[in-house]
Amino acid sequence: MARKLPLLDSGWLTMETPETAMHVGGLLLFKLPDDAPEDFLQNLLRDQLDLDRVGAPFNLKLRTRLPLQLDAAWVEDDRFDLEYHVRITALPRPGRVRELLALVSRLHQQRLDLCRPPWECYLIEGLDGGRFGVYVKIHHSLVDGVAAMRLLQSRLSTGPDEKSPPIWSVQWNEGRARSNTPAPRQSPALSRAIRSYGSGARQWLGGLRRRADDGSGLPQKAPDTIFNTRVTPARRFAAQSWDIARVRAVAKAHGATLNDVFLAMCSGCLRQYLIEREALPDEPLVSYVPVSVRASGQRDDGGNAISAVQVTLATDIAEPSARLAAIHGSMNHAKKKLARMGRAELDAYTTFSNLPLLIGQMTGLSGRMPAQFNLVISNVPGPTKPLYFGGAELLATYPVSLIWHGYALNITVQSYNGHLDVGFIACRDTVPHVQRMLGYLEDALAELEAAAPTARRKA
Repeated sequence: MARKLPLLDSGWLTMETPETAMHVGGLLLFKLPDDAPEDFLQNLLRDQLDLDRVGAPFNLKLRTRLPLQLDAAWVEDDRFDLEYHVRITALPRPGRVRELLALVSRLHQQRLDLCRPPWECYLIEGLDGGRFGVYVKIHHSLVDGVAAMRLLQSRLSTGPDEKSPPIWSVQWNEGRARSNTPAPRQSPALSRAIRSYGSGARQWLGGLRRRADDGSGLPQKAPDTIFNTRVTPARRFAAQSWDIARVRAVAKAHGATLNDVFLAMCSGCLRQYLIEREALPDEPLVSYVPVSVRASGQRDDGGNAISAVQVTLATDIAEPSARLAAIHGSMNHAKKKLARMGRAELDAYTTFSNLPLLIGQMTGLSGRMPAQFNLVISNVPGPTKPLYFGGAELLATYPVSLIWHGYALNITVQSYNGHLDVGFIACRDTVPHVQRMLGYLEDALAELEAAAPTARRKA
């Protein structure tokens, strides 16, 4: 049975160009079991391929009969080839994290085959320290980033000796109890839907007319930066982890949230990066911050359930605690705005706020006209306890997101088992030396620690 794509999902298909692949991904880092044989990864691959039926969303491919995906739908692939999607590869010596990140950069820049179910998985051996990697990418039209990470993590084991079906096995779909499956969302009456969409459109248009210089509102005009240019297909990926307790301590000391502190870390990082290139604008940078609107208990087996807010990064403020306070105020205002909207109104607001991005990509204007914002910064909550894959412990899970014309940098953080795993993805040709941002992010956190009220009192 065909499942028609909603407008937002099909928009990711329309935005794809040779330079802007519209898939999201993740790099999962595992520790080999102490008694792992030399062929551990080959055996793991064989186990993942040993099944008769693949379940949704992994068995779904596109069916299109009209241009611009106007009638796009997901249908089951009756000629599904699992060995095409799940592959094994190896790092060149000496197998450091540097080589791993370089490999993921190359894999992530390659577009998915939209004639097949749009996802791929790579088991990566040859990493030093008794570790291996798993890199997965999936088209944004099929699953949003939050759902993709949750989907993968929900199919890992909670103990080293626990046996689970292959990640893509139909057993995961058949094993769900009906009582845990939420009822389909009912469409509102036509008159109410029209009112909701009208209200959502007014919210969006009102934001376009409004500028907040004090961080109390939603900034809708971003300064011109080196991040807001046309991109090439080449990508550069950088990743690192931070202790979540350390970030929470800073949040508590400043009376902010963990997400506020991470945004402030990114702000300090970008400020230092741009200052060194003599490219910091006088006006503050603006971040597009995705917000999950997936209902509690809603299944993560397809589609997108995200909205977004625009938040000032206060990069015009030199003092770290004052910069954090401005970000905190801007984020609070944005969250309150979303909280006042009903679901249909929120859907309309999300659709209208994404229209300029869609139109800009389709017309080729993105990267040639003023940007709505400067970059995307996402925070994806994850498991708080260790997970395992075939007996191998999951050490870290680094998000690998997407960029497009006009927006050449994306920063995403995923929490997992007591730490924050951060992934930077950027256009290799327009945003040089992305790996240096990892050091700048650490510098920004140290500045916030030193600027905390308790730290000043001790000094």
